[in-house]
Formats: sequence, structure tokens, C-alpha cells
Amino acid sequence: MRAIKSKICLQPSDRTAPAGSLFWLILLVIVLIAGPVSAMQAEFKQTTCWFTVPKDRDMRCGHLVVPENRTKANSAVIKLAVVVFEPDRERHEPVVYLSGGPGQAARIESKDDIEEWWSFIDNGAWLRGRRLVVLDQRGAGLSEPSLSCSKHYSPAVWNGIISHPDDPLDFELAQKREVEACRDDLIGKGIDLAAYNTSENAADIHDLRVALKIEKWVLFGISYGTKVALHVLKHHPQEIIAAVLDSTLPLDVNYVDHDAANLDRVLNKLDKDCAAHRDCRGGIGNMKALINEIVQQLDAEPMLLRLKREDRSTAFTRVSGADFLELIFNQFYDRGAIEMLPQLIRQTADQDYGPLAQMLSFYDMKEDSRAFADGMHLSVVCGDRMPPAARPEKFALLDSWARDNFYNWACPLWPFVKSVEPNGPRQKNEVPVLLLAGEYDPATPSTWAEDLAKNMGRSQFVLFRGVGHDVIDATKCGGDVVADFLTNPQDRIKTSCVREMSAPQFSIPEGDNTDALMTVSVLPSMLHR
Repeated sequence: MRAIKSKICLQPSDRTAPAGSLFWLILLVIVLIAGPVSAMQAEFKQTTCWFTVPKDRDMRCGHLVVPENRTKANSAVIKLAVVVFEPDRERHEPVVYLSGGPGQAARIESKDDIEEWWSFIDNGAWLRGRRLVVLDQRGAGLSEPSLSCSKHYSPAVWNGIISHPDDPLDFELAQKREVEACRDDLIGKGIDLAAYNTSENAADIHDLRVALKIEKWVLFGISYGTKVALHVLKHHPQEIIAAVLDSTLPLDVNYVDHDAANLDRVLNKLDKDCAAHRDCRGGIGNMKALINEIVQQLDAEPMLLRLKREDRSTAFTRVSGADFLELIFNQFYDRGAIEMLPQLIRQTADQDYGPLAQMLSFYDMKEDSRAFADGMHLSVVCGDRMPPAARPEKFALLDSWARDNFYNWACPLWPFVKSVEPNGPRQKNEVPVLLLAGEYDPATPSTWAEDLAKNMGRSQFVLFRGVGHDVIDATKCGGDVVADFLTNPQDRIKTSCVREMSAPQFSIPEGDNTDALMTVSVLPSMLHR
């Protein structure tokens, strides 16, 4: 099995910046031409909703029509799917939701999706009396054109699945062919892949506010959506009444260079919390030492595991040390999975591979390639990549895993435009900003949000004990904190539930607990992270 990383990478692509005065000349030209030149006016075109509107609910649906590439006068136009959830009585400024990924669909396609959104609204006091605007970002979900690679995606290739133990298959070569096929297909349709980036995403949000005739609104972003929100906040602060950033990805953080350090941090946290917990510390010992032994064993001799598929057929996969670390990393997204991790590590160390095989079977059955636009993801991430920072030697084992990342070979195959967003000193802002972070978040660590809060002016940082990625969906307390903040963004947060949150409870339930070992994050198709 070959585990692939989708959110964080470590190495720059082969396309490095030119040196010397030529570089500065090129940069000056880019800056001069990077401003919007398209004369087209963005427009919201209301349509009949493409799903059955729930009874007694008020909604609007439509498409935001915008230039594909604002730096081109003759740009093609694209359509972004938009759904507006209307309150019974509007009493506060609207909220716009910015999804993660990049490339993740906002899930506004079906009646079931919409009912889940209404449930989220009904259970969130902070959304009462507010319009909630949800859109599929350019290239993702129902937006047109779609940068999905689903028709070129073979689950077996990306999950390392074989039908028979002796089947020969070069997974990396097959993956490269699928990426190239997706690229060629999208370019063949006339799609300007270089126009799908964070700057254009942020410009879409600005245009959406204008098209909907909203004076000011609240930005609500999760994961990559926080980066889009920060871009909007930087360039259009006058449009924002407040911002809520959950699992924050700062504009100036070299997020492609942090996998090893991030995993080391959450493993240290897990080791410490497990040692303090009666039901966890017995028989575990030093967690990181145990993981080190497992990784070395699996790297020396990858384990062949038998998988049971949903149709009751049998398949196989080989698990290396890097694959095991990837699986461990993904479990830190969700508190329930975190609470199961010590048991999984102990069982694997004892060569009980049953739970590991069940997890891999679960991935094979549950993955939905339509929920993620791999082409959009590649365009954004490859364009956002920065040169790697100095690599400390203390992460030797984890560095070996982190260096084996998807982007090192995928980005040179993919057309993109390097981001020209300056990475200088952070701006102070006058807009109240709330930053939520889970202490176990492996992808956007709490330190990023905390450092940002210290330097960006009127902001508040709240850390949630025992939580991983996506605080709002992980704990009711997250919504309570947001409600407190939005009641009066000028006041300090006083929500008592934050102080009452506890470390993970490591008691292991009896019976089949495979589902608890799954991260609740939406996993990409070609890109696993």
C-alpha cells in the first residue's frame, strides 16, 4: 500500500524561482500584471434549487458568474454554485461559509446534504437570525467547470489494493498516469488550470458579497477556508463585520514543510495524556518508542493484509512503516479516533493486525471521489508551495515518512501559477477575529493560530482540550464559543465550557470499534490527508 498526503507536503516542486536581478524583474512584471484586468461584472443568477427544498424552509439557489482568470481581459466565465439558507427573521449580519481542502465540496448537492445543513443551523445558536451563504468554490462540487478527477481515479491504484498477493503493479507509475490523464482531460476542455488559486477564490468571495447586495458579513472558514478568509480580510476588511477561523492556515506559513514536526508534536501530546490516564498507561510504555519499533519492522518487511470488501470479495494490501505513520496521522483529526489510538498501537506492536486491516477495508469502502476536486487541489497547493525551511534532525524517523509525498512528483506535472502574495510582516487589523484550535490538530497545529492571534490586532484565540481538526464539528463547545463571540465581538470570550473540556478518555469499549478509529474529515480521492 502507498499512502499519499493531500494537505501538507515538504519539498518544493522542480519549478524554483530564478536567481538574481532577473528574478526581481520577473517579480515586478508579475506584480504589475497581477491586478484584475477583466472588465466583466460578476453576477448572481438565481435559479430553481436543484434539490427538494425542505418543508417550511426558505432558501435561494443560483450561480455566481465570474471571470475564470481576472488577469486576462478575454477570460472565459465560470459558474459557482451558491445556496442561501434564509432565517425566519433576519436579525444579524449574514455568514458566508468557506470550505476546506482545497478542493472539498461544500455538500449542497442533494436533499440529504441540505437537511444536514439545516440541522447544523438549528443546533448552532450563533447562526439563528442570520442568513448562511454556502458556495462550492471554483472547480469544486457543483461549480462549473469541475476540476474533479473522479473518472480517471482508480481506488485500487491509490489505496494500494491488489486482488491476489502476487499481483505485480507499479502503483506510483499508475498514479502518475492518472494525474496526467486528468490534467490532459481538463486542459482539453479549455480550462485554465492556473486560474484556480487562493487569490481567485478570495476574489470570488468579494464578488459574491457584492452580487448578493450584502453590505457586510461574517467570514466563517475551516482549514483551507481560513486561508481564503484571511486573504479576503487582508484585501477587503471594510466588508467584514467579524471572522471565525477554525483550524487556521495562515497566509505566510510554509505548510508544505511541517508534517514531521506536526506529527511529532501530537505524538508527544498523546504520550503525555496516555501516561496520565489509568486505562491507557498500562502495557503501553513509551508510545513513540513503540511506534518506532513498528515502523522499523514494517519498513524491513511490509505486512501483507487481507481486506474484506463491502461486496464480500477479498483483496490485499501491503503496509509499510510510512503507511502506518500516515494512518496514525489521519486518526488525530477526530477525538473518538484519538481515544482509540493507544489500543491500535499496542495491538499492532503485538502483531495483531486485525484492526489495521479493518481500517483499510473501511477506507476502501467509504471513500467518495466525487466529494473532492483533485484538480483544484493540485492547482492551489502547487501554487502555494514555498521553499522548505531548514530540516531539524530530531525528526529523523518522521522525516523519512514526510519526504515521501505526492507533490514532489505531481506538481511538476501540473500547470499552476506561483502565488505572489507577499509573506512579509503580518498586518494588524481592526476586524474582530476569533481563532479556534484543537490541541491535537495534526494538519493546522494550534501554534499557528496562537501566533497569528498575537500579531494580527483585534483577535482572540481559544484552545480546545482533547480535540483534533475542525473544532466546530468536534464539540458543541465550539459553537457556544462562537455564539459568545458574535454576541459582542468587542468583548472577551467568557464561555465556561472551554474550561470544562478534558483530555481524551482512553477507555477501550468492547466489541468492534473500527468506526471509532476513522477520522471524520473528508478524505480526498487521489490525495489522502
